[in-house]
Amino acid sequence: MRVTLLLSAVVTAFSLSAAAGDWPGHRFVEASFVSFEDKFDGQRNDFSGYDLKGSFLINQHLFVAGEYSRVEDTVRFSDGYDNYRIYNRAIGLGVITPVAPNTVLDLAGYFGSFRLDEKIVDGNVTILEKDKYDYLKVEGTLRSMITPDVELYGRLGYVYLDEPGIVDKNQFTQAIGLHYFLSRNLSFLAEFERGDFLGGTYTQGRLGARFSF
Repeated sequence: MRVTLLLSAVVTAFSLSAAAGDWPGHRFVEASFVSFEDKFDGQRNDFSGYDLKGSFLINQHLFVAGEYSRVEDTVRFSDGYDNYRIYNRAIGLGVITPVAPNTVLDLAGYFGSFRLDEKIVDGNVTILEKDKYDYLKVEGTLRSMITPDVELYGRLGYVYLDEPGIVDKNQFTQAIGLHYFLSRNLSFLAEFERGDFLGGTYTQGRLGARFSF
C-alpha cells in the first residue's frame, strides 16, 4: 500500500512538473499599450506609452524574464510645456512551482532601474533634468487556466529602491489580469495594477498581445 501511494505521489509530481514546463505563460514575447496615472504630493500625472516583455524557460522549473517600458505625459501652459518620460528596464530569474494541475505559482527576483526625464520649455528657455533610480524587485504570481482558453492571474510585488533621497525605500504592488488564447501561440491580455511609486502612488492598465512559443 505504501509503495503504491509513493509511486502515485511520484507520478503526480512529475506530471505537475511537466505541466509547469508546458505552461504557456513562461515562453513568450509580449507588447502592450500602457495607461499610467501617478499621484505625488497632491498632483496627478496621466502617462501613456508601451511595454515590452519576454520570458524564456531554462528548464521545467526555472525561467529568465525581461521588461522594457516607456510612458510619457506633456503638460502645456501659456508659453511652453513640461514633458515627463519614465523608462523602466528590468531583468530577472524565476522559479515555477506547480500547486494544482491547472495552477502554478511563479516566484521571481528582478534587478532594474527607473529613469525619469523632464523637459521644461518656457519661451526661449529649455531645462532638461534626468534622474535614475535602481531597484530590486520580488514578485509572486499565481496563474490558473480556468478554461482551455482563459488564464487568470494575480500578482504581489515588493520593490526596494536603492536611492538615498527617497525616505520610504519599500514599495509594494498588486495586479490582476487575464489572457485569452486564440490559439496555443497567440493571446490577448488585459491587466490592472496599482501600488507605490517613488514616494507616491500609481494605477496602471495594460492591453496587449502575447506570442507564446
